[in-house]
Amino acid sequence: MKDYPTDNQLLSESELMGQATTAMPLQTVTLHVPSVSPRHTNGAALEASNFERGALLEDYRELLVIRPELTRKIVSYQGNKAQPGLRWMRYKEGFSTALVKSALRKADGPVLDPFGGIGTTSLTAAASGRPSYSLELLPVGIRCAKAITLVASSFSRSDIEACGEALLKAVRKGRKVDSKFCFPHVPITQLAFPEETEEAIARTRYALDGIANPDMQLVLDVACMSVLEDVSYTRKDGQYLRWDYRSGRSLKAHWHKGEVAKFDDALQNRLEEIATDTDALKALYDGKPEPVFIQGSALNKLATLKGRSIGLTITSPPYANRYDYTRTYALELAWLGYDKTAFSRLRQKMLTATVENRSKETWLAQTHPNSGTLRKARIAVEKQAALREVIASLDAVRTSLNNPQIIRLVTNYFCEMGLVIAELARLTIPGGRVVMVNDNVQYHGEEIPVDLILSEIAETLGFECEEISVLRCGKGNASQQMGRFGRRELRKCVYRWKMLGA
Repeated sequence: MKDYPTDNQLLSESELMGQATTAMPLQTVTLHVPSVSPRHTNGAALEASNFERGALLEDYRELLVIRPELTRKIVSYQGNKAQPGLRWMRYKEGFSTALVKSALRKADGPVLDPFGGIGTTSLTAAASGRPSYSLELLPVGIRCAKAITLVASSFSRSDIEACGEALLKAVRKGRKVDSKFCFPHVPITQLAFPEETEEAIARTRYALDGIANPDMQLVLDVACMSVLEDVSYTRKDGQYLRWDYRSGRSLKAHWHKGEVAKFDDALQNRLEEIATDTDALKALYDGKPEPVFIQGSALNKLATLKGRSIGLTITSPPYANRYDYTRTYALELAWLGYDKTAFSRLRQKMLTATVENRSKETWLAQTHPNSGTLRKARIAVEKQAALREVIASLDAVRTSLNNPQIIRLVTNYFCEMGLVIAELARLTIPGGRVVMVNDNVQYHGEEIPVDLILSEIAETLGFECEEISVLRCGKGNASQQMGRFGRRELRKCVYRWKMLGA
Protein backbone atom coordinates (compact mmCIF):
# COMPACT_ATOMS: atom_id res chain seq x y z
CA MET A 1 0.00 0.00 0.00
CA LYS A 2 1.03 3.61 -0.52
CA ASP A 3 2.10 5.88 2.29
CA TYR A 4 -0.71 8.39 2.55
CA PRO A 5 0.18 12.08 2.78
CA THR A 6 -0.74 13.79 6.02
CA ASP A 7 -2.04 17.31 6.58
CA ASN A 8 1.53 18.55 6.86
CA GLN A 9 2.75 17.04 3.59
CA LEU A 10 2.29 17.93 -0.06
CA LEU A 11 1.07 15.33 -2.50
CA SER A 12 4.13 13.34 -3.51
CA GLU A 13 2.96 12.03 -6.88
CA SER A 14 5.16 13.98 -9.31
CA GLU A 15 2.63 13.93 -12.13
CA LEU A 16 0.23 15.98 -10.01
CA MET A 17 2.65 18.46 -8.50
CA GLY A 18 2.13 22.04 -9.55
CA GLN A 19 4.79 24.73 -9.78
CA ALA A 20 4.89 26.67 -6.53
CA THR A 21 4.97 30.44 -6.72
CA THR A 22 5.77 33.03 -4.10
CA ALA A 23 2.74 33.80 -1.96
CA MET A 24 1.55 37.39 -2.26
CA PRO A 25 -0.08 39.40 0.53
CA LEU A 26 -3.84 38.91 0.53
CA GLN A 27 -6.10 41.90 0.76
CA THR A 28 -9.01 41.61 3.15
CA VAL A 29 -12.27 41.03 1.33
CA THR A 30 -15.11 43.42 2.14
CA LEU A 31 -18.56 42.71 0.78
CA HIS A 32 -19.99 46.22 0.56
CA VAL A 33 -23.67 46.94 1.12
CA PRO A 34 -25.23 47.03 -2.36
CA SER A 35 -26.86 49.97 -4.01
CA VAL A 36 -29.89 48.52 -5.80
CA SER A 37 -29.87 49.13 -9.55
CA PRO A 38 -32.18 47.37 -12.01
CA ARG A 39 -30.73 44.55 -14.10
CA HIS A 40 -33.95 43.43 -15.72
CA THR A 41 -36.86 45.41 -17.12
CA ASN A 42 -39.31 42.54 -17.52
CA GLY A 43 -41.92 44.14 -15.30
CA ALA A 44 -41.36 41.82 -12.37
CA ALA A 45 -42.08 43.64 -9.12
CA LEU A 46 -39.29 42.47 -6.85
CA GLU A 47 -38.91 43.84 -3.35
CA ALA A 48 -35.83 46.01 -2.96
CA SER A 49 -34.45 43.82 -0.18
CA ASN A 50 -34.65 40.76 -2.43
CA PHE A 51 -34.05 42.38 -5.79
CA GLU A 52 -30.64 40.90 -6.67
CA ARG A 53 -31.67 37.42 -5.57
CA GLY A 54 -34.80 37.69 -7.66
CA ALA A 55 -32.78 38.87 -10.65
CA LEU A 56 -30.33 36.02 -10.19
CA LEU A 57 -33.21 33.55 -10.08
CA GLU A 58 -34.50 34.92 -13.39
CA ASP A 59 -31.02 34.46 -14.88
CA TYR A 60 -30.90 30.79 -13.89
CA ARG A 61 -34.58 29.81 -13.90
CA GLU A 62 -34.32 27.73 -17.09
CA LEU A 63 -31.36 25.81 -15.64
CA LEU A 64 -33.27 24.81 -12.49
CA VAL A 65 -34.65 21.41 -13.47
CA ILE A 66 -36.55 19.12 -11.11
CA ARG A 67 -35.21 15.57 -11.51
CA PRO A 68 -37.57 12.97 -9.98
CA GLU A 69 -34.82 10.35 -10.09
CA LEU A 70 -32.78 12.45 -7.66
CA THR A 71 -33.96 11.30 -4.24
CA ARG A 72 -32.56 11.95 -0.78
CA LYS A 73 -31.28 8.38 -0.79
CA ILE A 74 -29.20 9.15 -3.88
CA VAL A 75 -27.64 12.34 -2.49
CA SER A 76 -27.02 11.04 1.05
CA TYR A 77 -25.20 8.24 2.82
CA GLN A 78 -28.43 6.21 2.94
CA GLY A 79 -27.72 4.86 -0.52
CA ASN A 80 -24.53 3.22 0.75
CA LYS A 81 -26.03 1.22 3.61
CA ALA A 82 -25.60 -2.00 1.67
CA GLN A 83 -22.35 -1.11 -0.13
CA PRO A 84 -19.26 -3.21 0.76
CA GLY A 85 -16.84 -1.14 2.80
CA LEU A 86 -18.83 2.08 2.69
CA ARG A 87 -21.46 0.60 5.02
CA TRP A 88 -19.00 0.16 7.89
CA MET A 89 -19.17 3.77 9.10
CA ARG A 90 -22.34 5.81 9.56
CA TYR A 91 -20.87 8.82 7.79
CA LYS A 92 -23.91 11.02 7.24
CA GLU A 93 -22.13 13.65 5.16
CA GLY A 94 -21.61 11.34 2.21
CA PHE A 95 -23.57 10.58 -0.94
CA SER A 96 -24.27 7.34 -2.77
CA THR A 97 -22.21 5.33 -5.22
CA ALA A 98 -25.22 5.57 -7.55
CA LEU A 99 -24.72 9.34 -7.82
CA VAL A 100 -21.02 8.86 -8.56
CA LYS A 101 -21.67 6.21 -11.22
CA SER A 102 -24.12 8.55 -12.93
CA ALA A 103 -21.66 11.45 -12.79
CA LEU A 104 -18.80 9.33 -14.17
CA ARG A 105 -20.62 9.27 -17.49
CA LYS A 106 -20.42 13.07 -17.74
CA ALA A 107 -16.67 13.34 -18.44
CA ASP A 108 -13.53 11.27 -18.95
CA GLY A 109 -10.16 11.52 -17.22
CA PRO A 110 -8.96 11.51 -13.59
CA VAL A 111 -11.58 12.06 -10.91
CA LEU A 112 -11.28 14.38 -7.90
CA ASP A 113 -13.24 14.92 -4.69
CA PRO A 114 -11.91 17.89 -2.65
CA PHE A 115 -14.25 17.02 0.25
CA GLY A 116 -13.76 13.27 0.10
CA GLY A 117 -15.42 12.00 3.30
CA ILE A 118 -14.89 8.25 3.55
CA GLY A 119 -13.89 8.06 -0.11
CA THR A 120 -17.15 7.29 -1.93
CA THR A 121 -16.14 9.23 -5.05
CA SER A 122 -12.60 7.90 -5.33
CA LEU A 123 -13.46 4.32 -4.46
CA THR A 124 -16.33 4.21 -6.97
CA ALA A 125 -14.19 5.85 -9.65
CA ALA A 126 -11.34 3.41 -9.00
CA ALA A 127 -13.71 0.46 -9.33
CA SER A 128 -14.63 1.76 -12.80
CA GLY A 129 -10.95 1.93 -13.77
CA ARG A 130 -10.49 5.70 -13.35
CA PRO A 131 -7.54 7.34 -11.55
CA SER A 132 -8.97 9.15 -8.53
CA TYR A 133 -7.88 11.59 -5.86
CA SER A 134 -9.63 12.43 -2.62
CA LEU A 135 -8.87 15.26 -0.19
CA GLU A 136 -10.33 15.13 3.30
CA LEU A 137 -9.49 17.13 6.42
CA LEU A 138 -11.40 15.04 8.96
CA PRO A 139 -9.16 12.09 9.95
CA VAL A 140 -12.20 9.92 10.60
CA GLY A 141 -13.02 9.82 6.90
CA ILE A 142 -9.44 9.29 5.75
CA ARG A 143 -8.94 6.32 8.08
CA CYS A 144 -12.15 4.68 6.92
CA ALA A 145 -11.16 5.10 3.28
CA LYS A 146 -7.71 3.63 3.96
CA ALA A 147 -9.23 0.67 5.78
CA ILE A 148 -11.45 -0.14 2.81
CA THR A 149 -8.51 -0.13 0.39
CA LEU A 150 -6.40 -2.23 2.78
CA VAL A 151 -9.08 -4.90 3.08
CA ALA A 152 -9.43 -4.90 -0.71
CA SER A 153 -5.72 -5.27 -1.39
CA SER A 154 -3.84 -6.68 1.58
CA PHE A 155 -5.91 -9.18 3.56
CA SER A 156 -7.98 -12.29 3.00
CA ARG A 157 -11.25 -13.04 4.69
CA SER A 158 -9.50 -15.59 6.90
CA ASP A 159 -6.98 -12.89 7.97
CA ILE A 160 -9.78 -10.59 9.08
CA GLU A 161 -11.62 -13.40 10.85
CA ALA A 162 -8.55 -14.65 12.72
CA CYS A 163 -7.38 -11.22 13.87
CA GLY A 164 -10.91 -10.15 14.71
CA GLU A 165 -11.44 -13.27 16.81
CA ALA A 166 -8.21 -12.60 18.71
CA LEU A 167 -9.28 -9.00 19.38
CA LEU A 168 -12.70 -10.07 20.64
CA LYS A 169 -11.11 -12.65 22.90
CA ALA A 170 -8.94 -9.94 24.48
CA VAL A 171 -11.95 -7.65 24.91
CA ARG A 172 -13.99 -10.35 26.64
CA LYS A 173 -11.30 -11.50 29.03
CA GLY A 174 -12.36 -8.95 31.62
CA ARG A 175 -8.82 -8.21 32.79
CA LYS A 176 -7.83 -4.83 34.18
CA VAL A 177 -5.45 -2.77 32.06
CA ASP A 178 -3.36 0.33 32.65
CA SER A 179 -5.40 3.54 32.86
CA LYS A 180 -3.49 5.00 29.92
CA PHE A 181 -5.64 2.81 27.66
CA CYS A 182 -8.91 4.31 28.91
CA PHE A 183 -10.99 6.25 26.41
CA PRO A 184 -9.30 9.68 26.09
CA HIS A 185 -12.32 11.81 26.88
CA VAL A 186 -12.64 15.52 26.18
CA PRO A 187 -15.35 17.64 27.86
CA ILE A 188 -17.82 17.10 25.02
CA THR A 189 -17.59 13.28 25.33
CA GLN A 190 -17.66 12.87 29.11
CA LEU A 191 -20.22 10.28 30.33
CA ALA A 192 -20.81 9.01 26.79
CA PHE A 193 -20.54 5.32 27.73
CA PRO A 194 -21.84 2.97 30.41
CA GLU A 195 -19.15 1.92 32.88
CA GLU A 196 -18.85 -1.62 31.51
CA THR A 197 -18.34 -0.16 28.02
CA GLU A 198 -15.58 2.11 29.32
CA GLU A 199 -13.82 -0.98 30.68
CA ALA A 200 -14.28 -2.88 27.40
CA ILE A 201 -12.90 0.05 25.43
CA ALA A 202 -9.80 0.18 27.62
CA ARG A 203 -9.16 -3.53 27.04
CA THR A 204 -9.69 -3.03 23.31
CA ARG A 205 -7.21 -0.16 23.11
CA TYR A 206 -4.68 -2.25 25.03
CA ALA A 207 -5.12 -5.14 22.58
CA LEU A 208 -4.89 -2.85 19.53
CA ASP A 209 -1.64 -1.41 20.85
CA GLY A 210 -0.10 -4.89 20.76
CA ILE A 211 -0.89 -5.62 17.08
CA ALA A 212 2.40 -5.70 15.17
CA ASN A 213 1.05 -5.26 11.63
CA PRO A 214 0.19 -1.54 11.24
CA ASP A 215 -2.20 -2.16 8.35
CA MET A 216 -4.20 -4.75 10.28
CA GLN A 217 -4.07 -2.49 13.31
CA LEU A 218 -5.64 0.32 11.26
CA VAL A 219 -8.44 -1.92 9.94
CA LEU A 220 -9.32 -3.18 13.41
CA ASP A 221 -9.03 0.33 14.84
CA VAL A 222 -11.58 1.56 12.28
CA ALA A 223 -13.87 -1.35 13.19
CA CYS A 224 -13.78 -0.24 16.82
CA MET A 225 -14.16 3.45 16.02
CA SER A 226 -17.17 2.74 13.80
CA VAL A 227 -19.27 1.31 16.66
CA LEU A 228 -18.68 4.07 19.22
CA GLU A 229 -21.99 5.78 18.49
CA ASP A 230 -23.90 2.46 18.80
CA VAL A 231 -22.44 1.72 22.25
CA SER A 232 -22.82 5.26 23.59
CA TYR A 233 -25.58 7.37 25.09
CA THR A 234 -25.36 9.64 22.03
CA ARG A 235 -26.70 9.90 18.52
CA LYS A 236 -25.50 12.12 15.68
CA ASP A 237 -28.22 14.68 15.13
CA GLY A 238 -27.43 17.44 12.66
CA GLN A 239 -25.03 19.93 14.16
CA TYR A 240 -24.54 18.23 17.53
CA LEU A 241 -24.71 15.01 19.52
CA ARG A 242 -28.09 14.20 21.05
CA TRP A 243 -27.70 12.83 24.58
CA ASP A 244 -29.71 10.15 26.38
CA TYR A 245 -30.79 11.21 29.88
CA ARG A 246 -29.27 7.98 31.27
CA SER A 247 -25.80 9.42 30.65
CA GLY A 248 -26.10 11.50 33.80
CA ARG A 249 -25.36 14.75 32.01
CA SER A 250 -27.37 17.85 32.82
CA LEU A 251 -29.90 17.96 29.96
CA LYS A 252 -32.98 19.97 29.04
CA ALA A 253 -34.73 17.14 27.18
CA HIS A 254 -35.65 13.72 28.57
CA TRP A 255 -34.60 11.76 25.49
CA HIS A 256 -34.28 7.96 25.49
CA LYS A 257 -32.12 6.45 22.77
CA GLY A 258 -33.39 2.93 23.23
CA GLU A 259 -31.18 -0.07 23.78
CA VAL A 260 -27.49 0.76 23.96
CA ALA A 261 -25.46 -2.04 22.39
CA LYS A 262 -22.72 -3.81 24.32
CA PHE A 263 -19.30 -3.02 22.97
CA ASP A 264 -18.17 -6.59 22.29
CA ASP A 265 -21.45 -7.47 20.55
CA ALA A 266 -21.34 -4.37 18.35
CA LEU A 267 -17.68 -4.98 17.51
CA GLN A 268 -18.35 -8.62 16.64
CA ASN A 269 -21.11 -7.59 14.24
CA ARG A 270 -18.84 -5.04 12.55
CA LEU A 271 -15.95 -7.50 12.23
CA GLU A 272 -18.27 -10.06 10.66
CA GLU A 273 -19.45 -7.38 8.24
CA ILE A 274 -15.86 -6.51 7.28
CA ALA A 275 -14.99 -10.18 6.79
CA THR A 276 -18.10 -10.68 4.66
CA ASP A 277 -17.18 -7.69 2.48
CA THR A 278 -13.59 -8.80 1.85
CA ASP A 279 -14.22 -10.89 -1.26
CA ALA A 280 -16.63 -8.35 -2.72
CA LEU A 281 -14.06 -5.56 -2.26
CA LYS A 282 -11.36 -7.63 -3.94
CA ALA A 283 -13.67 -8.26 -6.87
CA LEU A 284 -14.37 -4.53 -7.17
CA TYR A 285 -10.77 -3.33 -7.05
CA ASP A 286 -8.61 -6.19 -8.32
CA GLY A 287 -6.39 -4.86 -11.09
CA LYS A 288 -7.88 -1.37 -10.81
CA PRO A 289 -5.96 1.87 -10.15
CA GLU A 290 -5.54 2.49 -6.45
CA PRO A 291 -7.25 5.67 -5.25
CA VAL A 292 -5.03 8.33 -3.71
CA PHE A 293 -6.19 9.78 -0.39
CA ILE A 294 -4.72 13.05 0.88
CA GLN A 295 -5.40 14.29 4.40
CA GLY A 296 -5.73 18.04 4.56
CA SER A 297 -7.89 21.03 3.69
CA ALA A 298 -9.07 21.64 0.15
CA LEU A 299 -8.32 25.31 0.80
CA ASN A 300 -4.59 24.71 0.46
CA LYS A 301 -4.15 21.14 -0.78
CA LEU A 302 -5.87 21.79 -4.11
CA ALA A 303 -3.05 24.22 -4.85
CA THR A 304 -0.56 21.32 -4.83
CA LEU A 305 -2.23 19.61 -7.79
CA LYS A 306 -1.06 20.22 -11.35
CA GLY A 307 -3.25 22.44 -13.51
CA ARG A 308 -5.45 20.90 -16.20
CA SER A 309 -5.05 17.44 -14.67
CA ILE A 310 -8.64 16.58 -13.67
CA GLY A 311 -11.46 15.50 -15.97
CA LEU A 312 -14.26 15.27 -13.42
CA THR A 313 -14.89 16.53 -9.90
CA ILE A 314 -17.68 14.95 -7.85
CA THR A 315 -18.11 16.43 -4.40
CA SER A 316 -20.34 17.71 -1.63
CA PRO A 317 -18.77 20.52 0.41
CA PRO A 318 -19.91 21.37 3.92
CA TYR A 319 -23.14 23.35 3.78
CA ALA A 320 -23.46 26.88 5.19
CA ASN A 321 -25.75 25.52 7.89
CA ARG A 322 -23.81 25.91 11.18
CA TYR A 323 -23.01 22.20 11.41
CA ASP A 324 -19.79 21.59 13.32
CA TYR A 325 -18.38 18.20 12.36
CA THR A 326 -15.86 18.28 15.20
CA ARG A 327 -18.88 18.00 17.51
CA THR A 328 -20.79 15.53 15.36
CA TYR A 329 -17.76 13.22 15.26
CA ALA A 330 -16.53 14.05 18.76
CA LEU A 331 -16.42 10.41 19.90
CA GLU A 332 -14.41 9.31 16.89
CA LEU A 333 -11.99 12.24 17.12
CA ALA A 334 -11.43 11.64 20.82
CA TRP A 335 -10.83 7.94 20.04
CA LEU A 336 -8.07 9.07 17.66
CA GLY A 337 -6.44 11.11 20.43
CA TYR A 338 -7.65 14.62 19.66
CA ASP A 339 -7.61 16.72 22.82
CA LYS A 340 -9.51 19.96 23.40
CA THR A 341 -6.81 22.06 21.72
CA ALA A 342 -6.65 19.74 18.70
CA PHE A 343 -10.45 19.92 18.37
CA SER A 344 -10.24 23.71 18.20
CA ARG A 345 -7.42 23.70 15.66
CA LEU A 346 -9.23 21.22 13.44
CA ARG A 347 -12.43 23.28 13.62
CA GLN A 348 -10.60 26.39 12.46
CA LYS A 349 -9.05 24.56 9.50
CA MET A 350 -12.42 23.37 8.20
CA LEU A 351 -14.32 25.25 5.52
CA THR A 352 -16.26 27.94 7.38
CA ALA A 353 -19.68 26.55 8.25
CA THR A 354 -20.08 27.44 11.93
CA VAL A 355 -20.25 30.68 13.90
CA GLU A 356 -17.03 29.68 15.67
CA ASN A 357 -14.94 29.74 12.51
CA ARG A 358 -12.67 32.77 12.32
CA SER A 359 -11.34 34.38 9.16
CA LYS A 360 -8.70 32.39 7.26
CA GLU A 361 -7.38 35.37 5.29
CA THR A 362 -3.94 35.43 6.94
CA TRP A 363 -3.55 31.64 6.78
CA LEU A 364 -4.49 31.54 3.10
CA ALA A 365 -2.07 34.35 2.31
CA GLN A 366 0.70 32.37 3.98
CA THR A 367 -0.10 28.90 2.66
CA HIS A 368 -1.62 29.36 -0.79
CA PRO A 369 1.16 29.07 -3.36
CA ASN A 370 -0.89 30.36 -6.31
CA SER A 371 -1.79 33.92 -5.45
CA GLY A 372 -3.20 34.48 -8.95
CA THR A 373 -5.90 31.89 -8.31
CA LEU A 374 -6.60 33.46 -4.94
CA ARG A 375 -7.00 36.92 -6.48
CA LYS A 376 -9.34 35.57 -9.16
CA ALA A 377 -11.47 33.97 -6.47
CA ARG A 378 -11.74 37.18 -4.48
CA ILE A 379 -12.70 39.22 -7.54
CA ALA A 380 -15.41 36.69 -8.46
CA VAL A 381 -16.86 36.78 -4.94
CA GLU A 382 -16.72 40.57 -4.66
CA LYS A 383 -18.72 40.87 -7.92
CA GLN A 384 -21.54 38.75 -6.47
CA ALA A 385 -24.43 41.21 -6.08
CA ALA A 386 -26.87 38.67 -4.61
CA LEU A 387 -24.34 37.77 -1.92
CA ARG A 388 -23.81 41.43 -1.04
CA GLU A 389 -27.58 41.76 -0.78
CA VAL A 390 -27.75 38.79 1.61
CA ILE A 391 -25.03 40.27 3.82
CA ALA A 392 -26.75 43.66 3.84
CA SER A 393 -30.10 42.09 4.75
CA LEU A 394 -28.58 40.11 7.60
CA ASP A 395 -26.66 43.13 8.83
CA ALA A 396 -29.90 45.12 8.95
CA VAL A 397 -31.30 42.63 11.49
CA ARG A 398 -28.00 41.96 13.27
CA THR A 399 -29.42 42.65 16.73
CA SER A 400 -32.24 40.15 16.12
CA LEU A 401 -30.04 37.29 14.97
CA ASN A 402 -29.62 34.51 17.53
CA ASN A 403 -25.89 34.89 16.85
CA PRO A 404 -24.51 37.92 14.99
CA GLN A 405 -21.52 35.84 13.85
CA ILE A 406 -23.86 34.28 11.29
CA ILE A 407 -22.91 37.24 9.07
CA ARG A 408 -19.24 36.31 9.32
CA LEU A 409 -20.11 32.67 8.66
CA VAL A 410 -21.98 33.48 5.44
CA THR A 411 -19.32 35.92 4.22
CA ASN A 412 -16.39 33.58 4.82
CA TYR A 413 -18.24 30.53 3.49
CA PHE A 414 -18.61 32.08 0.06
CA CYS A 415 -15.10 33.58 0.07
CA GLU A 416 -13.64 30.13 0.79
CA MET A 417 -15.93 28.33 -1.64
CA GLY A 418 -14.90 30.91 -4.23
CA LEU A 419 -11.30 29.81 -3.75
CA VAL A 420 -12.25 26.14 -4.07
CA ILE A 421 -14.10 26.86 -7.32
CA ALA A 422 -11.19 28.93 -8.64
CA GLU A 423 -8.86 26.01 -7.95
CA LEU A 424 -11.24 23.62 -9.72
CA ALA A 425 -11.23 25.99 -12.70
CA ARG A 426 -7.42 25.80 -12.73
CA LEU A 427 -7.39 22.02 -12.41
CA THR A 428 -10.18 21.01 -14.78
CA ILE A 429 -9.37 20.21 -18.40
CA PRO A 430 -11.44 21.98 -21.08
CA GLY A 431 -14.70 20.07 -21.43
CA GLY A 432 -14.27 18.59 -17.96
CA ARG A 433 -17.10 18.71 -15.46
CA VAL A 434 -17.87 19.50 -11.84
CA VAL A 435 -20.81 17.78 -10.13
CA MET A 436 -21.56 19.27 -6.71
CA VAL A 437 -24.23 18.43 -4.11
CA ASN A 438 -25.30 21.29 -1.82
CA ASP A 439 -28.31 22.73 0.01
CA ASN A 440 -29.67 26.25 0.20
CA VAL A 441 -29.97 27.74 3.68
CA GLN A 442 -31.97 30.38 5.51
CA TYR A 443 -31.20 32.66 8.46
CA HIS A 444 -33.77 34.89 10.15
CA GLY A 445 -36.15 34.48 7.23
CA GLU A 446 -33.48 35.46 4.70
CA GLU A 447 -33.12 32.71 2.11
CA ILE A 448 -29.60 32.31 0.75
CA PRO A 449 -29.64 30.79 -2.77
CA VAL A 450 -26.35 28.96 -2.42
CA ASP A 451 -26.94 27.12 -5.70
CA LEU A 452 -27.34 30.30 -7.73
CA ILE A 453 -24.54 32.26 -6.03
CA LEU A 454 -21.98 29.47 -6.40
CA SER A 455 -23.01 28.80 -9.98
CA GLU A 456 -22.60 32.46 -10.91
CA ILE A 457 -19.18 32.51 -9.23
CA ALA A 458 -18.28 29.39 -11.21
CA GLU A 459 -19.31 31.06 -14.47
CA THR A 460 -17.23 34.12 -13.61
CA LEU A 461 -14.24 31.80 -13.19
CA GLY A 462 -14.60 29.98 -16.51
CA PHE A 463 -17.28 27.33 -16.10
CA GLU A 464 -20.60 27.06 -17.87
CA CYS A 465 -23.52 26.04 -15.68
CA GLU A 466 -25.22 23.26 -17.62
CA GLU A 467 -27.95 22.50 -15.10
CA ILE A 468 -28.90 22.85 -11.46
CA SER A 469 -30.72 19.58 -10.84
CA VAL A 470 -33.30 20.02 -8.09
CA LEU A 471 -34.71 17.32 -5.81
CA ARG A 472 -38.48 17.08 -5.95
CA CYS A 473 -38.68 17.33 -2.16
CA GLY A 474 -36.63 20.15 -0.66
CA LYS A 475 -35.56 20.83 2.88
CA GLY A 476 -37.87 22.56 5.35
CA ASN A 477 -36.63 25.48 7.41
CA ALA A 478 -36.04 25.03 11.13
CA SER A 479 -39.05 24.85 13.44
CA GLN A 480 -37.95 28.06 15.18
CA GLN A 481 -38.00 29.90 11.85
CA MET A 482 -41.33 28.37 10.79
CA GLY A 483 -43.06 29.89 13.78
CA ARG A 484 -41.81 33.36 12.96
CA PHE A 485 -41.41 33.42 9.19
CA GLY A 486 -43.70 30.64 8.01
CA ARG A 487 -42.93 27.37 6.32
CA ARG A 488 -40.47 27.63 3.44
CA GLU A 489 -39.01 24.77 1.47
CA LEU A 490 -35.37 25.25 0.51
CA ARG A 491 -33.86 23.74 -2.62
CA LYS A 492 -31.62 20.69 -2.42
CA CYS A 493 -29.58 20.56 -5.59
CA VAL A 494 -26.86 18.95 -7.65
CA TYR A 495 -24.92 21.50 -9.71
CA ARG A 496 -23.44 20.49 -13.07
CA TRP A 497 -20.76 22.79 -14.49
CA LYS A 498 -18.66 22.39 -17.64
CA MET A 499 -15.18 23.88 -18.07
CA LEU A 500 -14.95 26.11 -21.11
CA GLY A 501 -11.92 26.62 -23.34
CA ALA A 502 -10.25 24.89 -26.25
